[in-house]
Amino acid sequence: MLRRPPRLALLFLLGSCARGTGGHEQSADRAELQRGPLLARVGPVEIREEDLKRAMAREAGASPERFESPAARRELIDGLVRFELLAQAAEREGFTKDPDALHALRQIAVTKLVNTSLGPAAAPESITQADIEREYAARQASEFTLPEARHVRHIRVSDATLGARLAARAKVLAPEDDQGFAALASSASEDNTTRASGGDLGFIDKNSHLSPALVEAALKLNRPGEIAGPLEMGSTYEILRLVSLRAAAVSPRSSVEESLRQHLYRERRAKALEELVAKLRAQTQVEIVDQKANGVSAR
Repeated sequence: MLRRPPRLALLFLLGSCARGTGGHEQSADRAELQRGPLLARVGPVEIREEDLKRAMAREAGASPERFESPAARRELIDGLVRFELLAQAAEREGFTKDPDALHALRQIAVTKLVNTSLGPAAAPESITQADIEREYAARQASEFTLPEARHVRHIRVSDATLGARLAARAKVLAPEDDQGFAALASSASEDNTTRASGGDLGFIDKNSHLSPALVEAALKLNRPGEIAGPLEMGSTYEILRLVSLRAAAVSPRSSVEESLRQHLYRERRAKALEELVAKLRAQTQVEIVDQKANGVSAR
């Protein structure tokens, strides 16, 4: 949270300032002045205005005006003091040398390196409106178009004669008598999954995960109340009834624009990161010597 030399270096610096020449003292003073006015001391560490500004910047969504009041400013300084007390205690206990702590520090450094190296690719704002329009056009038919569909009920039986008799009863129902067919399905269908709902299969489109023969037959129905069947499908017979039609619909670009932006950003960033790693790998000697990773069995 604070800009300061590593703890050991800081102690050395303090010692040298106390014993050193006037030139060294002046140089240290200039360095501290560049960090702004002194706000607080916590042991050997000085908290200055620059530290406060950095803490303000880390407050997500907060404007500088939020910290203009003395109470808000004091609260922020107290937070810096609290953190420094804990940081010094962690160092005394040796936690700053803990492998997990060191790894976390390296992760922060890597994140800063990546964000700096990738430049515009590291920000969603780098995706232009033209980029979004091209991506939308390329994916509109496959991802942003809801295909036409049929809402269908069905009756499934294993006996052909029973299937014919039920189909005949279904065909005499009025086109608007959807509940009549639902009652018939509830009493006679052998499909335990849909019988309680009156044989309701929901909307069926070309991408539905049902048997291809059933999907094909359902999509041929064009008038609400229309009956198809009995259709022989393997060892069973299906009777279908069209409840309603749903026309194809296209999601407008405005409704998917943000998801497209994020997709393009992640894609562009991943590509730029792979290029960066490839460049670093080319500049550095890398050798994988683990036998298991290389498919070599130990003897």
